[in-house]
Amino acid sequence: MNTPHAPEPLNPEALLPAVEPEDADRAGFYGLIAHLMSQAPSRDTLGAISRSPALEADPQLPEAVALAEAWNALRRACHSMTEAQVAVEWSDLFAGTGRPAVLPYASYYLTGFLMEKPLAELRDTLAELGLQREAGNGEPEDHLAGVCEVMRRLIERGDWAAQPRFYERHMQPWVSRCCTELSSLSSARFYAVLADFAHAFFQWEARVLGYDQ
Repeated sequence: MNTPHAPEPLNPEALLPAVEPEDADRAGFYGLIAHLMSQAPSRDTLGAISRSPALEADPQLPEAVALAEAWNALRRACHSMTEAQVAVEWSDLFAGTGRPAVLPYASYYLTGFLMEKPLAELRDTLAELGLQREAGNGEPEDHLAGVCEVMRRLIERGDWAAQPRFYERHMQPWVSRCCTELSSLSSARFYAVLADFAHAFFQWEARVLGYDQ
C-alpha cells in the first residue's frame, strides 16, 4: 500500500523509535490540522505548506487519490492567500463576536450544546490515556484541534491499540459532519479548502484504522 507522504510537523517533537515512517506522516497531518484549526497560520506556515511537495498516491486507492488532490488544493490556497486574509477569515469563522459561524466541538455536533456529555466522556478517556490539556489552552478538549492533537500523540508514542478506539469513539461520529459544514460556508475560503483536506484525511484514516467512515 502506498501511503501519501505528509509534510514535516510544524512543531515537531522527538518521535519514539518504534514509530514507522508512515505513522510519522499520519502524525504530521494530524498536527497540521490541529495547528490550522487552533489559530490563524503565520506567513511562514503558509509558505512552508505552499512549498511542500505534492503527494503521490496509488491510483488504485480512492482514499489516497482524494487525499493527494485535497493536499494539492491546500498548497494552492496557501500560495494564493496572504497571512492577513487568512487571519481575518479565521477570526470571522471561529472567534467573531456573538456566536461563531463554526463550533468545531464534539459536544455541539453530538448533542446540539457545548460542554455536554461527549466532553465529559473525552476527559475520562484522556485520563485513562495519561493525557491532559496543555497549560494555557482555554479551549475545551473536544475541539477538533484537540482531538487531532490527541491522535498525533497516540501515534507518536506508538499506541496502536488506543488509536482506533479513540478515533471511533471520539472522532468518527462527528468530524466528517464538521468538515462538511465548514466547507459549505460561503464565508469560508481558505478554511473550506482545509475542511476538504481534513475530510479526505479522515477518510484515509478510516482505511488505515480498519473501518469505513
